[in-house]
Amino acid sequence: MTGHKRGRSEGFTLIELLIVIIIIGILAAIAIPMFLGQRDKARESAVKGGVHNIEVGIGSYAVDNKDQYPATGAVSKASMVDANGVGYVDNWPKNPWTPSQDMADSTGQGDYTYTKTGATFTLVGHGRNGSNIFTAP
Repeated sequence: MTGHKRGRSEGFTLIELLIVIIIIGILAAIAIPMFLGQRDKARESAVKGGVHNIEVGIGSYAVDNKDQYPATGAVSKASMVDANGVGYVDNWPKNPWTPSQDMADSTGQGDYTYTKTGATFTLVGHGRNGSNIFTAP
């Protein structure tokens, strides 16, 4: 036998390749659901931040208006401006589920609900499926 090598040839066997593919599949099955859950958590955190910005704007409005908070239903990007047309809320927050829209006074996901009760107010942020995730103050 001249010119032939005896023993194992170089390369991977079919079994070795299948084991690697199975391991990659298991890792992907673990990582992808964890990643998708983080997106909703990030959106809910954005709602909390947006509600906080609106809360600070409502406080600024009250300072300029003899400690009177806006009436129920009167908190929006268009209505929260001073006599010079400057907004009380810097950079009105966007709805994280529909980034092309601003957060609005509604019960939809990514929005908020504002209610004035006597000398106080309640501001509630709504998360996925409209669930309440943050209440201020």
